[in-house]
Amino acid sequence: MCSFIEKNYKKIKSKYTLTTPQELLKEANIELLMMPLIDSTGGFTIANNRYATVVVNSDWDEHYLEFVILHEFSHLVLHGGSSTPYYRVIGADRFIPKIEHEANELAMKLLLDMHDQDEIKRLTKSQLVYYLGIDEDLLRYIPKLDY
Repeated sequence: MCSFIEKNYKKIKSKYTLTTPQELLKEANIELLMMPLIDSTGGFTIANNRYATVVVNSDWDEHYLEFVILHEFSHLVLHGGSSTPYYRVIGADRFIPKIEHEANELAMKLLLDMHDQDEIKRLTKSQLVYYLGIDEDLLRYIPKLDY
């Protein structure tokens, strides 16, 4: 994990209680809006200097939405609180812009912290994908787990 991501992760961990993505948004004073979006879109962020709203696709699986919420939260933390384009399903063969890669990396680290650490220790990365309810394309963002 790059030092930029690690530094922000440590700030988040010291400032917020990492229980659920929804609770994290509440603690951070970020609104969550769930609404139907086109199938390929998981969510996006609307922000200005006074407030932020994370919009997620209410038609997507609730477990996958945990990652999407954290991905959008990560954009707000890492990329200056500006509005972000849509989170879309990632194809393994597609180029991923740096800001998306960073948001995915931080979101995954936060998501792992919000789950039972004893259970996570017992699972392989491939098993973690199913345990977390995320797409296999996100496997590359699961950090090496040092326990």
